[in-house]
Amino acid sequence: MKDSIFHKSDLISPAYVYDQNKINDVLDILTYIKEKTACFPLYSIKSANISGLLKMIQPYVSGFSCSSLFEVQLAKEILDDSQTVHITTPGYREDELVEIIEFSDFVTLNSYTQANTYSEKINSVASCGLRINPQTSFLKDERYDPCRTYSKLGVSLNDIIEKEVKIDWQFIEGLHIHNNFESQNFDEMKQSVHKVMSGVPTNELKWLNLGGGYLFNGQSELTPLMDIIKWLQDSYEVDVYLEPGKAVTGQAGYLISNVIDLFNSEGKQVAVLDTAINHLPEVFEYQYQPKVMNTCKKSEYEYRLTGCSCLSGDLFGDYFFNEPLEIGSRVVFENIGAYMQVKANMFNGINFPATYLLNNRNEFELVKQYDYESFRNRL
Repeated sequence: MKDSIFHKSDLISPAYVYDQNKINDVLDILTYIKEKTACFPLYSIKSANISGLLKMIQPYVSGFSCSSLFEVQLAKEILDDSQTVHITTPGYREDELVEIIEFSDFVTLNSYTQANTYSEKINSVASCGLRINPQTSFLKDERYDPCRTYSKLGVSLNDIIEKEVKIDWQFIEGLHIHNNFESQNFDEMKQSVHKVMSGVPTNELKWLNLGGGYLFNGQSELTPLMDIIKWLQDSYEVDVYLEPGKAVTGQAGYLISNVIDLFNSEGKQVAVLDTAINHLPEVFEYQYQPKVMNTCKKSEYEYRLTGCSCLSGDLFGDYFFNEPLEIGSRVVFENIGAYMQVKANMFNGINFPATYLLNNRNEFELVKQYDYESFRNRL
């Protein structure tokens, strides 16, 4: 069905497309968890932040999770008065802190130096929290691991237990834990939570943010997650927040592109696309091969897909297609709905992709388009 829709529709190319039905499937799961546990699901807008997308997600969540002043301001524009704005970042700036506190309801500090410098000031206006590094890793690739050695993300739990750092806990009302990536195993969350709660002062806590890093889909068993939430509520009388990002948008995102050149290079068929690695930056950053629609393990139609920039490493990979490509053929990248649009750049002066929402009537709604002024105004 998606194959037909994407390949037969007259869309601007290149373009990001976000599938509303796929996003709603995850948001329905979050709604179910909220109804069963009275927790507070947030959406982490660093995953994808096109305003039309945020407006679609907004009715389903208790608020947005942010990582900067600009994201906080964007969240404040989209949310209504009953919803809350949360921020955690390693990089609070003195000249932005007043505005951050003004626009945020929950401010989570990242280090003991931040806690001892800012917690009293924050707690007079917003609820102040502290990010804890449980020092419990579940990832083999440390590029994705918040608990990697010498991590910058959170106060090390062992330093708290061993009293290697001094923290004025009287102004700390909540804790933030985020130590996983793309996991579907909530037993890992349970292990991390129990370790943290046994090692920090908990008498004055009002809330706990379990962060992101976990996927919510049909394959996830939700009972362990709901058990963790209820245990925290019953044992410590705290509010519990979740803040998925990639779990909401990752599999709902596509990048539409067209072939603009085809030629043979030393025996390899090269297909140049009208998109570039600029538009899928994590493919270059983490050197992985993205999924492409209508490809197979082996066929007579093999192509090296490349971007249109002058960067020699602007490559997506070698793919076998079910049918031969021609100039004008459509190539669709799948599962790129997180951390791509937000990181996209205009290297070489190549324009940003347009953005569409594929609504629940299988209609494409154009929500964003760029032009020369978009490029010029960045300079």
